[in-house]
Amino acid sequence: MKVLHINTNDRGGAATAIIRIHLGLLKKGVDSKILFLNKRKNVPQSYAFINTNSKWRRIILKIRGLFQTSAKSIMDNNPEVEWFSLPTSPYDISQHRLYKEADIIQLNWVSGFLDEPSFFKKNTKPVVWRMPDLYACGGGYHYEKGFPFSKLKPLLERNEKVRSRALKNSSITFIPISEWVKSKAEDSPIISQFPKQVIHNGLDFSVWKPEDKLEARKHFQIPLDKKVLLIGADIAHVQRKGFQIAIDAIQTLNTHEISTVVFGNYKEKLPEGFLTLGKIQSETELARLYSAADYFIMPSIEEAFGQVTIEALSCGLPVISFPNGGSLDIIKPNINGIFASNFSKEALADAIKEAFQISFNSEIIIRDVRKRFHIEDKVETYLSLYQRLL
Repeated sequence: MKVLHINTNDRGGAATAIIRIHLGLLKKGVDSKILFLNKRKNVPQSYAFINTNSKWRRIILKIRGLFQTSAKSIMDNNPEVEWFSLPTSPYDISQHRLYKEADIIQLNWVSGFLDEPSFFKKNTKPVVWRMPDLYACGGGYHYEKGFPFSKLKPLLERNEKVRSRALKNSSITFIPISEWVKSKAEDSPIISQFPKQVIHNGLDFSVWKPEDKLEARKHFQIPLDKKVLLIGADIAHVQRKGFQIAIDAIQTLNTHEISTVVFGNYKEKLPEGFLTLGKIQSETELARLYSAADYFIMPSIEEAFGQVTIEALSCGLPVISFPNGGSLDIIKPNINGIFASNFSKEALADAIKEAFQISFNSEIIIRDVRKRFHIEDKVETYLSLYQRLL
């Protein structure tokens, strides 16, 4: 069985998830490959669509600019739009050698890479479309929060028609990564009729495991005598991530008892009591950071899954979260975390205070996350799906 994963970039949350699936398939002896449009990492059996230094790439990049102008102008003129994509691109994946060799095609985060009209017209292979967000549901948005639907209605409707025509008569199995994404897919007039199967993201627990808390705190120079809250901030400026709500909520608490650690690409100055560590480069180092904390804050208002949530749980941290979609599949209240009652800073502050009063058992948290989110189990589920489709 030859599986080809299609993904635009080799960085970001969606790329991380598909790389984990790909590596799991390789461990099983499956002939798995990833085709990236933009490739920088040295991932085994991964390939760039076009050679970086080729003359053809320079030509195609000029054409690509014409396609990207429309999507970029939407984002430039609408700051509230996190990401906007078109169902068209200048690339013909069906002509690539890896496509021709593959038995199964798995689409993932394909914005700006997959030209849906030409691909589905020419495609002759079973297609699995993994849904890391809501992009496949509509006409260009990836998340609904803050998106100006009424303002961009004509463009959305045009893109929806392009996608509907492209997918008509196609054989596709959609893979929402949470029940929330599945519910959105079932409500979509474009893809509601296609088969769907929820497959959550998973982790390799030989990497994602707890370390000694005291040693981990010393390593990162985190106070030893305070409750430590941990927050990720890779795209903190995005409204749906709720980062500012979390900062505001924590400031209402007794900050003398709390140390809040922020990691990710966040460069703004934070209030006293907040420690910014920047980007953590390796998974082992990130697991050590999770191990140094007492609680993980997941303040997203919309989230398809939340890989950082299961990463935190793998190191024994209870998670304090808004009821944001993906978290509903992961968090078991009072066992491995707690939900805020609504999406306000007051509710999040109350949830943090309530979590301080709960005696969470890190061994139970770790045992549960390993049982439900082991990458080997997810890989087996994908393999069973592939075999059914062949």
